[in-house]
Amino acid sequence: MVNITAKKQLLLKLAGWMPKSDEEFERGLESVKCVVGGYDKATDELTLETTPDRPDLLSVYGVARALKGALGTETGVPKHDFPTSQVEYFAEAEALAVRPFVAGAVIEGVFFDDDSIAELFQRQEKLDFTIGRRRKRVSIGLYDLDKLSPPFYFKAFDASFKYTPLKSTSPMSLSEILTRHETGVKYGHLAGKGPKYPVLVDSREQVLALIPVVNNLDNAVTTATTSLFIDMTGTDGHALNAAMNILCHDFADAGAKVSRIKVHYPNGKTQLTPDPTPSEMTLSVDYANNTLGTTLSPTALAQSLLRQRITARVQGNSVIASIPAYRSDFLHPIDLVEEVAMGIGYNVFEPIATRVFTNGGISPKTEKENFARDFLAGAGFLEVSTHVLSNEEKIRRAKSAEEFVEIANPVSSEYHVMRATLLPNLLEVLCQNTHIEYPQKIFEAGEVVVHNAKLPERMQTKLHLAAASCHASANLSEVASVLCEFAKRLGKKVVFEKLSSPQFIEGRAAKVLIDSKPVGQMGEVNPGVLTAFGVSVPCAVFEIELP
Repeated sequence: MVNITAKKQLLLKLAGWMPKSDEEFERGLESVKCVVGGYDKATDELTLETTPDRPDLLSVYGVARALKGALGTETGVPKHDFPTSQVEYFAEAEALAVRPFVAGAVIEGVFFDDDSIAELFQRQEKLDFTIGRRRKRVSIGLYDLDKLSPPFYFKAFDASFKYTPLKSTSPMSLSEILTRHETGVKYGHLAGKGPKYPVLVDSREQVLALIPVVNNLDNAVTTATTSLFIDMTGTDGHALNAAMNILCHDFADAGAKVSRIKVHYPNGKTQLTPDPTPSEMTLSVDYANNTLGTTLSPTALAQSLLRQRITARVQGNSVIASIPAYRSDFLHPIDLVEEVAMGIGYNVFEPIATRVFTNGGISPKTEKENFARDFLAGAGFLEVSTHVLSNEEKIRRAKSAEEFVEIANPVSSEYHVMRATLLPNLLEVLCQNTHIEYPQKIFEAGEVVVHNAKLPERMQTKLHLAAASCHASANLSEVASVLCEFAKRLGKKVVFEKLSSPQFIEGRAAKVLIDSKPVGQMGEVNPGVLTAFGVSVPCAVFEIELP
């Protein structure tokens, strides 16, 4: 969930709504995917929780827009006219190599106070975090247009180029910003590897921002600002256009004049941004009814979409849906089915008893895990449970050759990859328990994620079993005998083949085959690996995919 704060009276005014009770107010918000997390009567401040798949609801204007549809006071795609301004934007090849998609817009007739500026920056921050994926996919810049001289230029500058960034009182070079400024350290990796970095400047070469890191202090938005220039850059054109449309529709709903700008590319192509043209998707009435268990007519289905601010027209036994440009969450007709259900109202649906009787039972996968756990526990090993998420540094310390799956938008650097093997985590557990007496024997049965180019998602989850025996006389024969007995209990034949790996001592490692199929490896851990983990006692390990 994503939290935002909003003034309750402003929300009601924008929605044109006078609920009769707090319960009605909360039910109305729940119908548009918003939950009231709290309300401070003294400040009239609501805390609203919404899902990150709906970035258009990350402002009081977006919530009010959705409420108008649910209440039936304003349905279908919002009608806003975005004329073309005289402002132009020139993007150069060196800068586009880092951030290949750019967009801009001009906002005139804005009037800010402390509350509305705080709401604007909250909106920017939430969009950066959700649709922007922490600025990697989309980053947003807001500037006081009256302090600038268009046209604007997206160019690459040397690291010695200087300006005064936000949260600083003196000029800093680009290299200083990237290594010493708080925001530069946090987002500097998105600005490329140098020696030049993408910077947005105006016709006087006054800096707007080091993209996508930090703005210039001189053109910051204040309560005196009446005109804005919005700049966006990113690596995903669809997400960028959606984010720009979210902001532009919000400002239009607030009564400001929103204008598009011309973006010029090095290849001579010119583009108007943002593009407010709705996208179209066809929804089969039969598909919707079969999914929801309803008997809606095409007209009734179209009406439910209209209440979701989606314009819909009937075409035979299908509905052609026009989806607003500020909605980036539509990937499949099932997404439209969800909108139909919301348009009808979830409370209208009546639960029905299941038509199929089944007996529950333990899945074959769980039976495998339970057998492996029982066996190793009986063999004197203690079970541990570690995170599926890991980090590259730990994997490298273990000298693992497995390719790991990297997370596009990790919450922290500690957990930014999916583990492809269990052994680094077992070594980490041993590292954290060097104060405990030896022998230490541990195991884990759990999931790993590996690359698989044959699958649509290009990755696959597998079930692995790994064990480590750590004591003064730990050796290959010890773990080999455990594996042999395990295979015997399964009624399978195990074979060991010679293996050379930097993880293990040379000549003291083997590839494991069960019923002639390679399933894993075992060996005595290389002393260099043990030293890297801070373990000073010999250690023998094995890891296999559960057959």
